[in-house]
Amino acid sequence: MSSVPTVAIVGRVNVGKSTLFNRLAGSRVAIVDDQPGVTRDRKMTWAHWSGHDFLIIDTGGLDPGSEDAFQESIERQVNLALQEADAVILLVDATSGIHPFDIEAAKLVRKTGLPSFLVVNKVDNSPRMDLVPEFYSLGLGEPWPVSALHGHGSGDLLDAVISVLPSSEKTEYDGLSLAVVGRPNVGKSSIVNRLCREDRNIVTDVPGTTRDSIDTMVAWHDKEVRIVDTAGLRRKSRKMDDVEFYSTVRAWKSISRGDVVLVLMDASEYPVQQDIRIAAKAWEMGKGVIIGVNKIDLGIDKDLWVAAIIQRFNQAKNMPIIFFSALTGEGVGRILPTVFEIGRIREMDLSTSEINRKIQDAVEEVQPPSPRGKSVKLFYATQVGQKPPRILIFSNRPEDIPENYRRYIENSLRNWLGMKGVPLKIIYRKRKH
Repeated sequence: MSSVPTVAIVGRVNVGKSTLFNRLAGSRVAIVDDQPGVTRDRKMTWAHWSGHDFLIIDTGGLDPGSEDAFQESIERQVNLALQEADAVILLVDATSGIHPFDIEAAKLVRKTGLPSFLVVNKVDNSPRMDLVPEFYSLGLGEPWPVSALHGHGSGDLLDAVISVLPSSEKTEYDGLSLAVVGRPNVGKSSIVNRLCREDRNIVTDVPGTTRDSIDTMVAWHDKEVRIVDTAGLRRKSRKMDDVEFYSTVRAWKSISRGDVVLVLMDASEYPVQQDIRIAAKAWEMGKGVIIGVNKIDLGIDKDLWVAAIIQRFNQAKNMPIIFFSALTGEGVGRILPTVFEIGRIREMDLSTSEINRKIQDAVEEVQPPSPRGKSVKLFYATQVGQKPPRILIFSNRPEDIPENYRRYIENSLRNWLGMKGVPLKIIYRKRKH
């Protein structure tokens, strides 16, 4: 599997990056406001267009200040974004003309050699088309006039963007892959070294040491797994929030390449929002998920730790939580057996008769509700997919099945199958009788 392609949107404040980000993503992910600098935290989301999936990064507004801060801000924000990107959109504002900041940003974009698109925003009517030719002078080829607010030109832009993105299809290797992900400095390289039984990576206590994601094949008994080690930042940022943000970008890209995801957390502190975000994204993408708690050599209360993560992330109760120390090796031996077990579960092929028997047992134990006095019936179920398992259930009134009863059916099937660490997708479809 190859990593999901990534598109970065860069530009100065108040040119409409968040509006374009939302338009390309097909949703209102970013906060949009007409005040400069509203996007303080950079955003990222998945986008889908014409059969292609890709990741979009909104870098936040580049804000010219003093001459020194001006240049520093351009280089830090743009360079960090471009390190992760396969293509870049430089967004400018038709109504304000070329700004010195646009010129500097265009220079940096050209230096990368990445496929780039100079997008001229706020071309909301025909007279504003006359403002577009000025931007040829930025040296990024033909400008793309769009109205991010109204959507004019966004479809043509997306067609062009996906035409230059690398393929995200599988490569020759089609075996089990393990992605090791987590925040900076939680021990990703150290645990990969332990699993590989060799010092494959440079290990230091400075976040962002790992430069590139290098795949490694590891044998366990008579089985083999490919380990995808999350790349760190190529260049340390002065701001930790930049490091955290782009490490999450890389985690998402690595997750897309794995079948099973080992989400590493630091035992010395209870899980933070970024830990939860990474685990939740892997689960949402249908990956097998293991929560790995590293650095237990520091001494922790495991029961309190488990309670803390389940309180913050309820789905963690459906995931194996493994405590270990990459430093001493304690507990590391549990990781690969769990990986292979999760890989087996994700591929399970269930008997239709067994599925229906189990669902019937669950229904007999707890009857479906009868909203407005009309009974809900579950007629028939069958498996319709793997990796992860997907089950289709026919019902007379699927729209009336409440969330708590859906969870009950899912938990009944989970308990029956022993589905620890694997999402179970259940689809309800209408059938009259």
